[in-house]
Amino acid sequence: MIAELPSIKVMYVVSQKGVSGAQSAFNVLESKLPTLKGRKFYGAVFGIPPNEEYWACIELASGDVPETWGFKTGTIPGGKYEQERINNWNDNMNLIGEAFERLSKDNTVDRSRPQIEFYRSMRDMLVRVPIK
Repeated sequence: MIAELPSIKVMYVVSQKGVSGAQSAFNVLESKLPTLKGRKFYGAVFGIPPNEEYWACIELASGDVPETWGFKTGTIPGGKYEQERINNWNDNMNLIGEAFERLSKDNTVDRSRPQIEFYRSMRDMLVRVPIK
């Protein structure tokens, strides 16, 4: 399914190990927040593994103090994205990479924008590939 998405202002932690270090980066990000309730979480993949940069991101909200917490700030670019839902993603991690590969093969990918993981909940994720 194709979606037109707005740009999203985020605070983030860069994974030291690319995609394979995503969980560690999210642990650092989550450890500083007073609550996770109502927050929107994203993973942004710049480049193609194994030469990628991975951002563990949370959408900025009023009252956030990313500099105090030691986080960087940036923007996930908006535009057209082909997306696919992965149910029960935490038990099906292998499906995430497969979905990115499938969507990348079926579309003309815009490599100037990152591929996105949008964590809708602890069970539900949207994998998004930027398209031209």
